[in-house]
Amino acid sequence: MVMDETLERKTTRKDFMNIYERKIHLSDTDAAGVVYFASLLSICHEAYEASLEAAEIDFKTLVSNPEIAIPIVHGEIDFFHPLFCGDRLIISLTPIPLKETKFEIIYRVWVSSSPDICVAKAKTTHVCIHPNTRQRVPLPEFIGQWLEEQAQSSTDELLEKFSDLR
Repeated sequence: MVMDETLERKTTRKDFMNIYERKIHLSDTDAAGVVYFASLLSICHEAYEASLEAAEIDFKTLVSNPEIAIPIVHGEIDFFHPLFCGDRLIISLTPIPLKETKFEIIYRVWVSSSPDICVAKAKTTHVCIHPNTRQRVPLPEFIGQWLEEQAQSSTDELLEKFSDLR
């Protein structure tokens, strides 16, 4: 579907920072034909990486930085409806700063054919550490800026804005 000129002019790459779309592949499912829980957590992580990329943060550079590491220290997921191969997902992510060394991301998942029904919700908690000492260190400025930009975006507004793209 082609966007109208008004929408095209008003949207920027950063408008898509907290919305990620992805189709479920056969490899994402288990023997029963439904999405395996770890697969959806992995897909949520893809959404996180895409959000950083949209903010012009190079994920490869981030994970190879010798001064910081930002591992996930907690992850959880709840399914409200089954997901199947071929389903097209819309994932919103909402990063929340917790401390100068820690943030979490809340993910909400919808199937594009039923965008009014949240089918899953996930959360990951990230902590910034020094890779050698494993001691907590403050989040880098560019991650703080990304968190701030995310806080200024409203997922619900973006879903409304881009509803015709589904």
